[in-house]
Amino acid sequence: LAQGISESLKTVVCSAPRFSRAMAASQDSVNTSGAYTPVAVAGPVDELAPPTAAHFPRRGLIAALCATALVAVGAATAARGGAQSQGLRQLPGAADLQIKVEVPGAADLQIKVEATWVQNGVFPSQAPEMDVDVQYIGAAGWGTNYDHIPTPEMCAAMCQGVEKCNAYTWVKDAGLPGCPSQCWLMEGISEKKPLKGLVSGKPPTRKPFAPPPASKGEASGSLYCFALMVPEGYEEGLLKWQHDNKAGIFGCDQAAVYSNKQLTIAPAVVTQVVNSTLKCGYGGDSMSALNAWIFIEVWRKLIAVGDYKKHGWVVKVDPDAVFFPDRLSKLLVKYQGAGYINNCRYGMHGPIELFSSRAIDTLAADYKLSWDGKAPKTCVTKMDFGQWGEDMFMDQCLSKILEVKPVPTDATLMCESHCDCNAWYWCNEGPDMVSYHPFKSIDSYKNCMANAMGSPSKATIRA
Repeated sequence: LAQGISESLKTVVCSAPRFSRAMAASQDSVNTSGAYTPVAVAGPVDELAPPTAAHFPRRGLIAALCATALVAVGAATAARGGAQSQGLRQLPGAADLQIKVEVPGAADLQIKVEATWVQNGVFPSQAPEMDVDVQYIGAAGWGTNYDHIPTPEMCAAMCQGVEKCNAYTWVKDAGLPGCPSQCWLMEGISEKKPLKGLVSGKPPTRKPFAPPPASKGEASGSLYCFALMVPEGYEEGLLKWQHDNKAGIFGCDQAAVYSNKQLTIAPAVVTQVVNSTLKCGYGGDSMSALNAWIFIEVWRKLIAVGDYKKHGWVVKVDPDAVFFPDRLSKLLVKYQGAGYINNCRYGMHGPIELFSSRAIDTLAADYKLSWDGKAPKTCVTKMDFGQWGEDMFMDQCLSKILEVKPVPTDATLMCESHCDCNAWYWCNEGPDMVSYHPFKSIDSYKNCMANAMGSPSKATIRA
């Protein structure tokens, strides 16, 4: 039984010996011959008994204590598994199982049994039932893998977001630096085999995609939405798909794309050119992009173009943020008169940023104070922002330096892991969630949008 437990569960840790009452025989009665006789495990669960001290040599006492508690684990597991149970099962609802065995006058013995994965343990699972400690061997055909994927739940969502993917295997510890886990996606399965530390499964059924409704900003104020696009890479194709499907920023009252090259996204959409390489370093507490100076130039160009003045609100959206302008319009009805709206309790985050046109007018006036008009003078001279991203720069510039108020916070503006939206990758936080981030491929973006539009109610638990 102990051998079966050790093969089925991740780790067994014994610490600080406290002798079990069942093992509290006198020192003279302990077998010191160097051999022990294991207790047979048979009969109903309530008849299972741990071994007595006489079965173990003194020098193996700690190992005996571990074995004692492992019998208890086996009993608990058998009780949950029922009469048909042929092996150990995970205890549902808890990633860790701790057992304490007590004897008067001794320290505690704690045994911690950690499962490879417990589905529904952190938040309600959106995936079909997973095969824990099972590897799926891919059949001939398409397959790929991704590093640093922290949970099999995310791996399942990634599989759902790729149309070719019909199965996945998640490796808990692939020996990678940092987060050591890995996700393998595959088109078909040739074999299933038991393997400790792996979790496999199939993705949920994909929901059909339909273009989302456009913004209806008459009551709340119209939306000027824009994105900054890096010309080489995935962003151009993603924005073209959004345009063709009237999704993302192209569902706003007016949309614009900024870049450092003039490119045609669609017949009526040509990029506004900014004077920047769009390259920056990474740093700060969260090792985020130190792109404040890049967006100082972007905001200068936006102010110079001037189209934002025709609208009540200015919305900056990252290309990989799945964004619903119609939901934003409904939300803004209750924020008339706000200077701008914060999207996270930890401070404004960059995937979606929402400003009143009045706030951008105030920023424009600060640009005019600089000798060349290329930067907001007061904000640049009064803040030390070398280790900041553009989101923190704008937040601090407008609120602390230019005193744009009021600044309410609304958590339904954005769902991402950096702001306590644990299951962001399922895109089903309810019909009011304005955006999800990040989704960098057309398949995953489309899948997220389909999930979000098919989500009638909040499905996950947010911290």
